[in-house]
Amino acid sequence: MTEQPRILLIRPSALGDVFRSVPLVASLSRAFPETPIDWVVQEEFSDAIRAHPAVSRVIGFPRRRLQHWWRSPPAMATGWRFFRGLRGNYAVAIDAQGLARSGLMAFASGADRRIGFADAAEGAWLGYNARIPVAADLSAVDRMLGLLEGAGIEPIADSRLRVPEDAEAGWSAWRSASLGTAGFVALAPTSRWTSKEWPADHWCRLVEGLLGERLAERIVLLGAPSEAALLRELAGDRDEVVVMAGAGPLAMSMAAVRDATLLVANDSAMLHAAVGFDVPLVGLFGPTDPAISGPYGRVSDCIASPLADPAIHYRDRGIGDRLMRAIPVDEVLGACRERLVAGQSESRT
Repeated sequence: MTEQPRILLIRPSALGDVFRSVPLVASLSRAFPETPIDWVVQEEFSDAIRAHPAVSRVIGFPRRRLQHWWRSPPAMATGWRFFRGLRGNYAVAIDAQGLARSGLMAFASGADRRIGFADAAEGAWLGYNARIPVAADLSAVDRMLGLLEGAGIEPIADSRLRVPEDAEAGWSAWRSASLGTAGFVALAPTSRWTSKEWPADHWCRLVEGLLGERLAERIVLLGAPSEAALLRELAGDRDEVVVMAGAGPLAMSMAAVRDATLLVANDSAMLHAAVGFDVPLVGLFGPTDPAISGPYGRVSDCIASPLADPAIHYRDRGIGDRLMRAIPVDEVLGACRERLVAGQSESRT
């Protein structure tokens, strides 16, 4: 029996980019409702998309196990198995990442049509036979949707996320034990880059304001397991502030965002998760432009540093937290107040 042709979507990382790539799989599913869609994603990010009804199969990319592959025979063997395993009966492969490794994945898939950005970095375009020019000054989501449109596939801006059902029991148990029946505001204070982090003392003052004005009964701090100690330090001895980092898988953090009354975050992954769950948010931006990197369709929910400058790159370690420190706590607290009061009014109507 001949295997049914499939579609391969390639967007392995980073987590925030995986969240905001969901409109691609929604668009592909609507355009080709009978065609199974596989998604290549970094192994530890599979929770982000494995419950989406348009995803037939999640293919885990073992990025961490491939570190220093050139001097590790086991890692080299892992890489060989991964790339060899990508070859399947693919009619189309779409590289939404545009880096050397994702371009190689597209090529390795053997897809009849391999679609990618004409200006893909690191020579990734060599892996495609359909190179689509897309304007560079679009938002990240619109740029990816432009890739589909340029390939003749009608895009839809459906960013809805789903929490995997097998995580619900763990989330309910943790919430009951840690928060009781209280509502909560979620904060995501960390970032991989210091230049994107609002300073810890600013977060502490925001927490004091939210609790002092009774805008939040509880506050949940989100982050990676490796950031738990830092978040515990930020929480201090406040009983109303609970650290969730390290308490469970990514799917539980997604559930926390979904059920929060508000999310406040730097330019980081959970900001994009809030869009997928249609949760009120306040996004804090310094060296990155919310119109390009911000929550899709929610730029008005972002506060940009008054020192923001397009000439400054977030990877410049010399800027430290200077741009983010310039965002006033009072302005952020005011934005939180506005959204929480509006949410309370809606719940009463």
